[in-house]
Amino acid sequence: MECKKDPKEVLRQEVLASSNLESFFHQLIKDNGGLEARDIQEFMADYVIGHSTTDTLVDELDLEHIRCCSECGSPMYEGFCIENGAEYYCSEECLHKHLSEEEYNDLYDDGKGESYWTSWLD
Repeated sequence: MECKKDPKEVLRQEVLASSNLESFFHQLIKDNGGLEARDIQEFMADYVIGHSTTDTLVDELDLEHIRCCSECGSPMYEGFCIENGAEYYCSEECLHKHLSEEEYNDLYDDGKGESYWTSWLD
């Protein structure tokens, strides 16, 4: 029995290989009344998110309310800050891959240390 290819993926590959893709894209935009500034912003945002790591986005775009988990790389707006930003962890699971609960509690030092849980949205 022959394995069938996904028709949408076959179409995508054919479109990607077309020498008329760029001109058709511009014609399609023109025929649909152009792209609004917001549409362009959303397209660019989706593109850079899809082609960058969270830490690169945070650095390059100066995203002050987002951090990148030092363990899993997930974007985070709240979580554990270790030693005033030397490391960040989005969850206890990620934190405890690097620090035991006792080690974290020593760094936390009853709220007097430089390691704590926080939200960067405030």
